[in-house]
Parts: sequence; C-alpha cells; structure tokens
Amino acid sequence: MRGVRLLALLVALLVVGALALVLVERPELRDDRAAVDHRWTALRAPLQARYEKLAAAFDAFTFAGGADRSVAKDLRPALDRWDRLRRASDANADAAAEAATANRLEGLGARLRADILASDRLRAVTQLGDAITTYTGTTPPAAAVTAYRAAVDRYERARNATLRKPVAFVFGYDERPVLVIVS
Repeated sequence: MRGVRLLALLVALLVVGALALVLVERPELRDDRAAVDHRWTALRAPLQARYEKLAAAFDAFTFAGGADRSVAKDLRPALDRWDRLRRASDANADAAAEAATANRLEGLGARLRADILASDRLRAVTQLGDAITTYTGTTPPAAAVTAYRAAVDRYERARNATLRKPVAFVFGYDERPVLVIVS
C-alpha cells in the first residue's frame, strides 16, 4: 500500500513538473520563434529582387544553350517553389520553408555561376555574363541577414536547451534554417 502511494505521489510530481515546465518554457520558445519570423519578413523583399535576377540569369543561360545542364534542371523547380511561397502575405509567410528554399536557390545560383565561368562558350555570351553579374551584385542588406542569423541562433539555442527540448518537440517548435548568401 505504501508503495502505491509513493508511486502516485511520484506520478503527481512528474505531472506537476511537466506542466510547470510547459508554462515556463513555452512562452520563451514562442517569442524566440516569432523573433526569427519577424526578422525573416525584412528579408523577403530583398530576396525577391535577388531571385528575380537569378531567374533572368537562368533565362539567359537556357537561351545560350545551357538548358540541358543539371543546374538548369534543378533551378527551374526551385525558382517555381520560391514564387509559390513568396505569394503569401508577410503575415502568412512560412519562414522556415522560404529560408530553406532561399538556401537552395543560393546553392543553385553558385552552381549556375560556376557552370558559366567554366565554359568558354557560355563566358563569351555577354548577356549571360551581365545577367549573372547583376544577380551576384544584388544582395540583401547585410544588417538584415545578420539580424536574422542572430535570431535563428538564439531560437536554436533555446530550442535545444535541456529543459526546453521536450517542450519544443511536443509543441512543434521546429528548426529554422540559417540563411547563407553566396556571393
């Protein structure tokens, strides 16, 4: 009988402890995630301008005969995904999906530039060279990128802290990717 009471007391303490943990840690996680999403909002318009330039470079690349290259086959779906995601209003933006797509586009933009620079034929196409130069020269404000990275770092540290990790898992506080601009 004494063992049952002790077990019941232990279970009650665990439930109260878990509830207290949720009540204390969840608001901080929510605030940190909201800060990341707020910082992302400031990057949406500059990134849209950058990826419009990437789309123009892609069009020039395909016109110059690069449509059969793997980067061209990978870039079109990524640009389409960005366009679909970007249609959402700032209030309804999926910051995590947009940041992941932006990172994908950054990698593909670097591949596109490398393909152009590695080909004598493509390098000789003036319009293509101008388009890729315009793309690489169109970058979001460094302060906005830095602020976003700092917010992601704070959120990720909070999300992965020992006491917050179970709360983050249970309540769906998923990771937010860091934005890496490739120049």
